[in-house]
Amino acid sequence: MNYSVLTACLNSERTIGRSIDSVLSQKIHPSEYIFVDGGSADATLRIIRENNFKTGFKIIDQKEKTGITGAWNLGLAEVKTDIVMILNSDDWYEPDAVSEILGAFEDNPDAGIVYGSIYFHKGRGKYLRNCRPLWMFPLMMPIAHPSCFVRKSVYDKLGFFDQEYSISADYEFLYRCYREGVKFCEIRKPLVNMELGGTANSNRAVARRETREIARRYCRFPILPELAYLARLVSDR
Repeated sequence: MNYSVLTACLNSERTIGRSIDSVLSQKIHPSEYIFVDGGSADATLRIIRENNFKTGFKIIDQKEKTGITGAWNLGLAEVKTDIVMILNSDDWYEPDAVSEILGAFEDNPDAGIVYGSIYFHKGRGKYLRNCRPLWMFPLMMPIAHPSCFVRKSVYDKLGFFDQEYSISADYEFLYRCYREGVKFCEIRKPLVNMELGGTANSNRAVARRETREIARRYCRFPILPELAYLARLVSDR
């Protein structure tokens, strides 16, 4: 079983080295390492090229300003492996994460998505975010997208990320998979580290609005997305 890592980046010189190191330190290296760059003006591209990749890698120039959703789709169009792992430039893997993920896919051949817990980092502190039950999709994103790993066949069947959404496209994609009956398999341990303060955290109003629209689109009970939206408004004050 082979896998690709897909990383979207833009002026990521502070963090991308850490992200790459976490991939290259895994026992099993990716067959493809794909970077989609949104026009970095700092040392990001130099840092990427200076790494000693023992596998094929490519850098895709994201000429159109379609944000991270467009970057993911550009990268997905190039993937030729069985498993896709999307690792953003300020996130990094736990040791042995890849072995755990590939082992879960091998032990669960009917699973389309493997997911696990995640460490959120803010400043010098971190806390563990465990997965919530999948039935909570109508109310919120129950799992963290950086800690979700998807068979390429799922993208081939259900499509890529919906570029209508600039912040919550990951929620839309995973909710769509859930509605279409894709089997999810949970690994009950942290797999990824995520540094808070990215686009979603700094655009909470947009994220709330998009999340409500997506939940309305897929939820059979329209009142649930409205109640969840109101609860998020109150909690963010």
